[in-house]
Amino acid sequence: MDAIMDAFRPFGCVGVRFPKPKMNMGHYGQQASPPSYAFLDFTTHEEASQCLADLKGEAIVRNVMLTLKWSSSPGGANRRMPPNTMQPPFNGGIPPPPPPRRNRLTEAEAADSTTLFLRLPTTDASTFPADLETVRLFAQTTMEDELNIGVPMDSPDRVTAADEPALRVTLRHPNEQTNYGFLEFASHAAALTTMVSLTGFDDGGVVSDDKLAVGVAAEGDSTKKPISHLQGVTLYWAKGSSQPKGDNNANGKNHGLSFNKQHFPPDSRTDCWFCLASPSCEKHLIVAVREECYVAMPKGAVNDFHALIVPVEHGGDGALVNKKVAPEMDDVKSQLRMHAKTVLQKDLFVFERCIQTKGGYHTHIQCIPVEADSGPALQSKMLEMAIRCGFQLKEITSDLGLNALEDDWSGGYFYAEIPLPGGGNEFRRFIYRAGDVGDGNNNCGGRKGTVPLQFGREVLAEVMGNPDIAQWKACVVSQQKEEEMTIAFRNSLKGKTE
Repeated sequence: MDAIMDAFRPFGCVGVRFPKPKMNMGHYGQQASPPSYAFLDFTTHEEASQCLADLKGEAIVRNVMLTLKWSSSPGGANRRMPPNTMQPPFNGGIPPPPPPRRNRLTEAEAADSTTLFLRLPTTDASTFPADLETVRLFAQTTMEDELNIGVPMDSPDRVTAADEPALRVTLRHPNEQTNYGFLEFASHAAALTTMVSLTGFDDGGVVSDDKLAVGVAAEGDSTKKPISHLQGVTLYWAKGSSQPKGDNNANGKNHGLSFNKQHFPPDSRTDCWFCLASPSCEKHLIVAVREECYVAMPKGAVNDFHALIVPVEHGGDGALVNKKVAPEMDDVKSQLRMHAKTVLQKDLFVFERCIQTKGGYHTHIQCIPVEADSGPALQSKMLEMAIRCGFQLKEITSDLGLNALEDDWSGGYFYAEIPLPGGGNEFRRFIYRAGDVGDGNNNCGGRKGTVPLQFGREVLAEVMGNPDIAQWKACVVSQQKEEEMTIAFRNSLKGKTE
């Protein structure tokens, strides 16, 4: 009862009353059945009406969601209690029942929301505005940290909310006497990134004490200070307007980040390296984020500009046959190809091995800059090695995308784009559909082949005469080096010089 009274006292509540418990016959005689509701008393109708309006019919007390509505009981709505009086305990010492429980809004149910509900653990109304602002800044800094892994707070390379509108968080505080508020984000994905980082769950909960211990730096300051006095602060999804319209890259600034329409699926595998919501995802390798996919450096990169294009949503279906993802993937490929030609003076070797593996598969495309005019050598070696492995790569002569060539690619495939001499956006396309057999006119001998897990890298290793690059584990560098490479790659894509 005290917890409920403390929660509603700032709204003018002067008393909490529970109805008499119902008596039911049990194994041990009559037993009290505690009620699942209570009455809140106010001194005036106006105060009660304002409370209902401010809370929009819902409130969270000790992590339990309560539903508020007008009482229709003469003994409830019309009865007034004097200030500072409390309902006495029930006869027989039966404690007040817990408030009615209901499921909170889940991330899946809030898929279009850009709003998080925030409740402070404190009851001192004089600190509510300052504490809520601290949590707002804490949430905003959390997104900056997620994007700038490995980048010092005082580094000029650090992307902040001042530069990137997609990182900005605003606070809505309905009443200065309440210990709750609402955090508004630029997109659902931005809100989800913050939720997972701070609570560890898609659906929210109590903010991690470890996160609070790290603290937050005031705007313009590079030193973080602990905010452990806010232990117990909670974040949950709130019903809110869909993501705001507008250009998240205002003023022409684009730092490789776009949270628009992004959504980390609630069923993402928690052990998948490529799922952004997964704790095993190494976010310091992320170079840029788009709406449906993101660009990252792989573990054990072949060179400093080896890129992976990864769909945000977890799935084993091929990236290039997914009608939702493929257009954006093609656009990113063109950008990387142009970057290779104009900035690196190289061509781009592109391939996708979309074949399920024992531990599951999150589809992705590999894009590796190679020496200019090395396309013919790559093509010759790739076709030769495919035959040796027992499968045949066929050239695609149509201009149609893979999703238009076939309806069913569920068996998997290996796809490659070989750059034509002269570089640029001209290339030849080859495909092998898993399960096909040789045609009898080559060394496949009419048998089914298997595409090696590292086939694309093995082809490149043969052409470059460097067997080490065939296996990613042979190319792994320290995390510090990975962070340096990722920052350099990001700056190069933005056309920024060191």
